[in-house]
Amino acid sequence: MGKRCKICNYKFEVEPGFFFGAMFVSYALACAEMIACFVITWAILKIPVIYIFLCVVGIALLSSAFNFRLSRTIWMYLFYKKA
Repeated sequence: MGKRCKICNYKFEVEPGFFFGAMFVSYALACAEMIACFVITWAILKIPVIYIFLCVVGIALLSSAFNFRLSRTIWMYLFYKKA
């Protein structure tokens, strides 16, 4: 991520440990994605358990980079106050 926003000049690195909470947001996003993948593959597609496991692991790996940025953005918007 950049140091500052190009539009509003918001400083992303507020203080050490500020984005520690983004880790919890990322965990919640990953859990929601894996549960949704499990429900879709198990309840709707009715595929064997080993393929369900592989699908859930694949979704977790593929979405990790997306979750990293999204969780930081969500965490930042929780504390951003427009002046």
